[in-house]
Amino acid sequence: MSLLLESEAQFRSRATEIGLSQETIQAIKDAGASTLSALAFAVGQPGTPIVSQEVDNFLRAALGRDPTLAENNGVRRLAFEAQTLLVASLRQVVEHRDDGAPKRIGAAERETRMNAIRAELGGLCIADEYEPSHLLLEKACQVHESNTLKYIDPASCTSRCQEVQGSTKTKELAFEGGALVIKDKEDKLIAPTSSEIQFLQAMTRRGIAFKFAKLMTYEQHTTWLNFLMQAMQREAPPGYSRPSLHQAMMCDKAAFTRLGSSMGSVRQLPDGSYPLGLRLLELRSDPSIAFYLAPRASPYNAAPRPGNAANQERKGKGKGKKGKNPPMHAELRNKWHRTSSSDPLCFGYNTSKGCDQAKDGEKCAKGWHLCAEPRCLQAHPLPQHPRKAS
Repeated sequence: MSLLLESEAQFRSRATEIGLSQETIQAIKDAGASTLSALAFAVGQPGTPIVSQEVDNFLRAALGRDPTLAENNGVRRLAFEAQTLLVASLRQVVEHRDDGAPKRIGAAERETRMNAIRAELGGLCIADEYEPSHLLLEKACQVHESNTLKYIDPASCTSRCQEVQGSTKTKELAFEGGALVIKDKEDKLIAPTSSEIQFLQAMTRRGIAFKFAKLMTYEQHTTWLNFLMQAMQREAPPGYSRPSLHQAMMCDKAAFTRLGSSMGSVRQLPDGSYPLGLRLLELRSDPSIAFYLAPRASPYNAAPRPGNAANQERKGKGKGKKGKNPPMHAELRNKWHRTSSSDPLCFGYNTSKGCDQAKDGEKCAKGWHLCAEPRCLQAHPLPQHPRKAS
């Protein structure tokens, strides 16, 4: 609610809707009442009736002439709304009434801030999938207003396009008046983050929302995002895989969890710096945070245990005497049949017949599609294994 009370853009927009001229509005702002909260005290005391004579005196001092009846009525109405909002806001603070829902941002204030961001970030097209939803902006502003950090995960960073299209409705059972009834329930909007480009778009929207809420600069958030994206693109050592998208999300969550437990205030300092952005960038060198982006060992590329292939072949021969298992294919003799983690290799894939149930490096119902040549286990069939020149 303080966003409505302290917004100069919202003050001008509401005064224009009431019918005050731009000249009158500017004169009132020049007189010191540039927001609704300031006007609430300029013409009286919140909680007491507004006296017409006090409004006349204020306007006479601001305009340098006697106000018209329309101007007096317009300012009294605007002051009444301002005082009502101010009293409701104070009552909410005193009674600790907070349902946890983000507070609404006035349309004029939202448009003013977004236009300023578009002008500053001229190289970034803030539209379509890169335009944050109104709900995301309100969530970021709630963090600033409460001065308490709350993690906004990428899946919550919805776009304006999603918001315009709306959510779907489902049915749910609920108790109402002591009876069990079926009610409509709107499904929560969730931003898609299953691919790297979707993750990048969601995080870009969050960076814009953080700048909108004056929590950190867009450049600071982009530097953190680049840190996550570069980790996923960095080449991993042999036998290891690159950090996954899930690891990047876990790293992001761990970083904000650390910030939430170590920071007392997330608001901009008097010198213009943003402590939240500065502390976030410092965590790039924190071992406990960087650990989440460490390459992970691939289960099928690890070195096999000694004697594994020989033991498997002996076991196969013993069982074959009773006729319960078919004889080993000639192409697979003296080859590996399992990975070091005892996962089976697909026999058909490693023969000239082949197997079309999975791609190279993937797993079908019969086992992994990896090369059975000893110490290879790469994503190609045995017949394609490079042979040494004799």
